[in-house]
Amino acid sequence: MRSANINNEFADITLTDAVAQVRKGAPECLTRIMQAHNQRLFRIARSILRDSHEAEDIVQDTFIKAFTNAADLRDVDKIAPWLASITVNLAKDRLRQISRRRQLFETPENPDVIPINRAFQQEMDAQTSPEKQAAMSDVRYMIEAEIDRLPDGFREVFVLRVIEQMSIAETSTLLGIQPATVKTRLHRAKSLIRKGLEGRLDAESLNAFPFGGVHCARTTKAVIAYLQKGPTT
Repeated sequence: MRSANINNEFADITLTDAVAQVRKGAPECLTRIMQAHNQRLFRIARSILRDSHEAEDIVQDTFIKAFTNAADLRDVDKIAPWLASITVNLAKDRLRQISRRRQLFETPENPDVIPINRAFQQEMDAQTSPEKQAAMSDVRYMIEAEIDRLPDGFREVFVLRVIEQMSIAETSTLLGIQPATVKTRLHRAKSLIRKGLEGRLDAESLNAFPFGGVHCARTTKAVIAYLQKGPTT
């Protein structure tokens, strides 16, 4: 797994110390930690949920959960897999909640709700922020679309292995599947994407699902504000 780039002055600080600094009005350390990890966490969450808005919420919830339980992590070198694990669990929980809501509303007893929900989702999917429009090439847009079309289970493996460059062992542990399954799903996912792109799969174009700019700033600000309220009860 690629290590996050954090300035040396923050390399050995514990999360507990970082949270304490925030509550004293000095959020710089915690901000650096979040900026170092939020891109990966966003991609992981989005690979599970296929929704940028939901994924952004999960990233925020991940940091809040991690920082409010900072004492549980004593080894600063293990922060990346720890945050990734929290993200996966929260995203899967959110996916189950979404599934239950769909089962509740999409019934014969609620026929009018179905087209409203679907129309709203289509409208949300069609929205593209100016930030994303400026950053996204036609090829990258096609790649993102093909990744979203991958079946559940295959999509997560592709994002972790190809985009985040996690090892087979790391992906296996994070998703709770066998290494052989990781290999099989990655091979199948690549095959499906290649077919969808008509052979234009390009690893250099896989800077997909950006979580910078306004997204990063909004999440960082929200988490810092939450922590500055003081210890949770």
